[in-house]
Amino acid sequence: MSLVFCRACGKEIHESAPACPNCGAPNATSEVVIPEGVKGWSWGAFLWNWIWAIGNRTWIGVWSLVPFFGFFMAIVLGFKGREWAWKNKHWDSLEHFNRVQRRWSLWGIILTLVSSIIFIAIIFASPD
Repeated sequence: MSLVFCRACGKEIHESAPACPNCGAPNATSEVVIPEGVKGWSWGAFLWNWIWAIGNRTWIGVWSLVPFFGFFMAIVLGFKGREWAWKNKHWDSLEHFNRVQRRWSLWGIILTLVSSIIFIAIIFASPD
């Protein structure tokens, strides 16, 4: 007996079940249901773009490495990244997904602020 997690509610269900007995979501690998709480802006995907994409198996995000196209891709990742990450990687539950995405966002914001402060310090510390 092999159990999998429902992509909608995160409860364990049998892999051959046509739908989740808890929430009724279809158990089809071709049709991934995006539960409430997944959609939304992703600071981790926007700020870390290609690194976040690799970590979340969202390979389209690697396009952010292409010059001039990268900023556009970062914006797209900010808007759609969370949904793509939900579809492309296995998550134990919605809570697990949200916890991991919050960490990506937190570290993205922290490292962006730290690097900005260092950049500003270097500019003001340089002799004129």
